[in-house]
Amino acid sequence: MSKKLPIVLGVLIGIGILLTAEYFAVKQYVCPKTEEEEAVQEENNIPKAMMLLIEFRNTDGLVNMVNDMKERNVKGILMVNGDFVDKNADAIKEVLETGVIEIAASYDPKPYWEMTYDEQYETITDMIAKIEKALDIEVRIISSRYMASDENTVKIADKLGIEYITARGTTELATTVYKPEEYNVKIISVSNIDTPEFKYGSFCDYSYYERSGSPEDMTSDFERAIQNNKFIGVSHTYIGGYKARWNDMWHNFWDNYEVDWVDLDTLGTVDKVMPMWQIPINKNAPYTPEKIRPAIPYDEEENITNPCKVDDLNDTDSSLSSDAEIEDNTVVIFHNGKGPMCLDTIDFFKTNNISYEEHLNTEIDFYKLLNPYKAKYPTSEGVSSSYEYYPFIFAKGRAFSGFNDEIKNEIELIIKVD
Repeated sequence: MSKKLPIVLGVLIGIGILLTAEYFAVKQYVCPKTEEEEAVQEENNIPKAMMLLIEFRNTDGLVNMVNDMKERNVKGILMVNGDFVDKNADAIKEVLETGVIEIAASYDPKPYWEMTYDEQYETITDMIAKIEKALDIEVRIISSRYMASDENTVKIADKLGIEYITARGTTELATTVYKPEEYNVKIISVSNIDTPEFKYGSFCDYSYYERSGSPEDMTSDFERAIQNNKFIGVSHTYIGGYKARWNDMWHNFWDNYEVDWVDLDTLGTVDKVMPMWQIPINKNAPYTPEKIRPAIPYDEEENITNPCKVDDLNDTDSSLSSDAEIEDNTVVIFHNGKGPMCLDTIDFFKTNNISYEEHLNTEIDFYKLLNPYKAKYPTSEGVSSSYEYYPFIFAKGRAFSGFNDEIKNEIELIIKVD
């Protein structure tokens, strides 16, 4: 009997291996993923990102950039100090009215890590009070020069009930959100450049600009940043919102890459819970005169033409939102021409000989044409209820975002496909 035991065990193990292999084979080939499951998996692979805007000069580039973001539903935060808010309260209220921006109270003169607890506490409380009074908002995130913070900042945020603080990047191009075990505060470690020529700067247009970099340099790193689950794109808006080649770069990022540009709470989900002593702190901020060598002086950089003005930022009387421009009997599709759902949509319409009007996001007037439809149909159906996924399909008084079997069936019903 003892001699037969290894043989019996071997047979049983072999049968187990065969059954396991058969299970996965059946699951893969007999029960393949549905289109909806594949769409969900694809969505889960799309990186989440947020814009972080910095402005302390004037509101020209800021307003123009926020208008660009509003047109694309790109979300972000705006770092401003109390004095800037006092001087520009009306313009910033218009910025907040767009619904794509949240204010981060930020102290510009020096980083928090150079200040004592008492200095930080006085500075932060005064700044928050000034901003909340001027804008009639509740501040939920604080920052300082270089996105800097330390444990004193965390203690003060915890005491004041502030949910988030920023920190200089610790995981290179990725954004990581830390939760100290001892405090009820989230620390957002902002994306940092890892390319040697521009290293230690935040992933920001200014970081490239002032180190003799170009939009092409930032684009190269952007294409690596999107390989992460989360990242933050940073812009000094007097550059990103006002200088033509840098503004075009941001349009390219927003229009031509599969990225989910989300709000603070969506990006701010906790990635790591750790004791405070173990959370890394990056104090490397080499912004010294010898490091600031832009390839093109600021005044020689080409400005954008016809920037958005404050009065136009939330103009609801514009002809762009006129219902007269929309014909409900025409099927209109807005998309990027390359995503699986977009390609499946076009294939479906062509296969069924359904006539449609098509607009790609590479067209100059793409958003000018899209905005009237989104104004008339604020809520979309299908994969997303808030126009998060291409294609956007407008047909017979209905608006759809994304494409799956459910949308296909609905379109067949309302258009009466034979």
